[in-house]
Order: sequence, then C-alpha cells, then structure tokens
Amino acid sequence: MKFPAKAILTTAVLLTAAACKPEISNDNIDAVNARFGKGESAGKKNLSPKEVESILGQPDRIENTTIELETQKKQVPVTRYYYEQNGKSIELHFFDNKLINRVPHWDATTSPEPKQP
Repeated sequence: MKFPAKAILTTAVLLTAAACKPEISNDNIDAVNARFGKGESAGKKNLSPKEVESILGQPDRIENTTIELETQKKQVPVTRYYYEQNGKSIELHFFDNKLINRVPHWDATTSPEPKQP
C-alpha cells in the first residue's frame, strides 16, 4: 500500500506542531505582574485565569483546593495553575477567579506562599 508523500508530510508537521509548546519567558511573567500591579495599586485584584492564560498560555496542570484563612479559621476555595518548563515549575493562585499574588520568575528558588484572599 502506498501513501502519498504529501499526506505523510502533512501528518508529520501536524504531530510536531501539536507537541510543541511555546516557551514562557520572564518578559511574559513581567507582563502578568505589571497588569497585576496596576490592579493592586487601584485596590483590586483584576486578573482572571483567562487573562493570565492569554499571556502565559494554557497551564500544564490546574488544581482546585482550599486554603485556611488565618484570621477567620475557615477554608476558602482556591485554584492553582502550574506551569512547567525546562525542569522548573511556577505556581499561580486564584481566589474568587482572580490572581492573588505576583508570578515568580523562572529563576526564583521557590514559589511564594499565596497571600490571604
């Protein structure tokens, strides 16, 4: 059975493109932090998960969990986005569908603990 060379080449290109993921640079992270800083200085957290995804792309993993509020001793729901690249990982925290802390650069030693919502 013969396969047309064009079909094989097209399939190979599509499979290769699907496996490639754009790199996230510290410039991308700075863009998220700049938008976060504008909202923070205005007294509000204004970045939704979709806005973060528009800058950084889809996360490698999303986790819904709860954290305890130290002041009220109750659990609140949070969403964590994990981005992984070149053996490193960064973690973003969302509360009430808003980013609650700045995004660490790839060269940061650890992700910061989430701020209290």
